[in-house]
Amino acid sequence: MTKSQYGKKVVKSVVLHRTCRTCQYWQKSRPGIPVRTHRCVKNHIGSARMIEAKAGCKAIQELAAEGTPVEILEGDGDSTLISRLREHHNIKLKKKLDKNHVIKNIVKKLHEIAAEKGTKLSKSVIGHLKRVIQYVFAKNKGDPAGMEENLKAVVPHQFGDHSLCTPRFCGYKRAPTVRYAHRSLPYQLPLSDPLLRKRLDEFFVPIIAKAATYTDLGSSQQNEHANREVTLRAPKHLHYGGSESLDFRVSATAAFINEGREYIPKVSLLSSKCWFLLIFKFSFIFYHITVFLSGC
Repeated sequence: MTKSQYGKKVVKSVVLHRTCRTCQYWQKSRPGIPVRTHRCVKNHIGSARMIEAKAGCKAIQELAAEGTPVEILEGDGDSTLISRLREHHNIKLKKKLDKNHVIKNIVKKLHEIAAEKGTKLSKSVIGHLKRVIQYVFAKNKGDPAGMEENLKAVVPHQFGDHSLCTPRFCGYKRAPTVRYAHRSLPYQLPLSDPLLRKRLDEFFVPIIAKAATYTDLGSSQQNEHANREVTLRAPKHLHYGGSESLDFRVSATAAFINEGREYIPKVSLLSSKCWFLLIFKFSFIFYHITVFLSGC
């Protein structure tokens, strides 16, 4: 998918199949008999985990061959595709982390901390920390020093320690004479559990270490939207991967995103022209055969 400034278009779609229904049928029902001639769709051998990396490599190579090289890749923290491109194809790309995936992973780990024995971390506090982190990411785009400074102040701020806070980030620093209330925390009071603070301090150490990475976050929302549109035409609980049906459904999704619903009458008109030419061709051949036989 392209970015919004380029029109949010699907520029490349790749479909990999691990199975072929025709091959499976002949191997199961007619063992020992050669499989009949057909268009086999199986084009991937290996684990399902490698499909994403293999498809990404194929798409990037095809785009580069067509004159549209890829320079920046936005996605989650999985580096399988990047490493595969570097090792096997000598292609180097700049990787941008997806903001939604980063925040989702942080919240997931906070829930894991809440499940630990002896840790008092409620869902409302997790929701508050999520909003704080989103605010820090939004206010420090392109500012590594500010990002690191604000991330260091997140945990102490929740426990009433404002020594690391800045006026831009903390209301207490802006008005120290006024009683400061944590509006999103329980009872609008700061947290007080020393064990929880120790655990949160440990949790935020690797996040603070990656502060420079979080200053330039990308977004894969358009790609997720395209995946959602594909699932509407090829639901995951139904198996379309054993035939070309999946290819047609993915192509229909790309046409819908790029052209809107207008692609339906266009495709219908094109197919009707093809049928007309096919019928005309066979009628022409049948006419000549009839004339030839009548002449004999």
